[in-house]
Amino acid sequence: MAAVDSFYLLYREIARSCNCYMEALALVGAWYTARKSITIICDFYSLIRLHFIPRLVSRADLIKQYGRWAVVSGATDGIGKAYAEELASRGLSIVLISQNEEKLQYFTQVSEDKLWDIIDVNIAAASLMVHIVLPGMVSRKKGAIVNISSGSCCKPTPQMTAYSASKAYLDHFSRALQYEYASKGIFVQSLIPFSVATNMKGHSFLHGFSWLVPSPKVYAHHAIATLGISKRTTGYWFHSIQFLFAQYMPEWLWAWGANIINNSVRHEALSHRL
Repeated sequence: MAAVDSFYLLYREIARSCNCYMEALALVGAWYTARKSITIICDFYSLIRLHFIPRLVSRADLIKQYGRWAVVSGATDGIGKAYAEELASRGLSIVLISQNEEKLQYFTQVSEDKLWDIIDVNIAAASLMVHIVLPGMVSRKKGAIVNISSGSCCKPTPQMTAYSASKAYLDHFSRALQYEYASKGIFVQSLIPFSVATNMKGHSFLHGFSWLVPSPKVYAHHAIATLGISKRTTGYWFHSIQFLFAQYMPEWLWAWGANIINNSVRHEALSHRL
């Protein structure tokens, strides 16, 4: 009986101690859940604020806000070209930085010339062009710089290794530049688009979903409404939803999905060449 009583007393003490830990863990869990819930609510509020509210009000006078000049990188075709045309339709003069390269190859299959082209355009040319035009913007205390990055920069993206890494540079470059020159009246924006229907082959399996994969013109029309509102945005409402999922997705899952999608796109692109 004494042994039983001793065990009961020991069990009661252990249970009392565990209750304290359970209460602490419950508080931590409640705090974590509340924090994540608030983050998700804020993200969806940002989605509405960026992509729906601006379309309900009159168009902003970009010349009055930023002056007559803007720098747009990635302007060969697709998003860059459509974005530049959208800016031009509002009376701005544009400085274009462009490239025209196949993006979907395995890393070892990319020639040295192509690697240098990717680096030169997305890193060197973009940086040097901004370095050239920025002093004039600083002296006028007005200016807008829009660098077109890519959704592939969200996480390491296999089979787009060099391209996604160079786009990650553009994203970080733009964000740092915004912090550095915002006080001087210059707005620097990093656009992070996902799939857009361009004239490139190999994406036909996505082109049937126009609301998911907008045309460059539709994308640019949406994206330009975020200029002056967000320094870093996908530019399109559904792309923002994709970006939210990408943020909370484990890196291994992103890489696995990228391998499947890029393999499919690459095989389809190769089949068009045969």
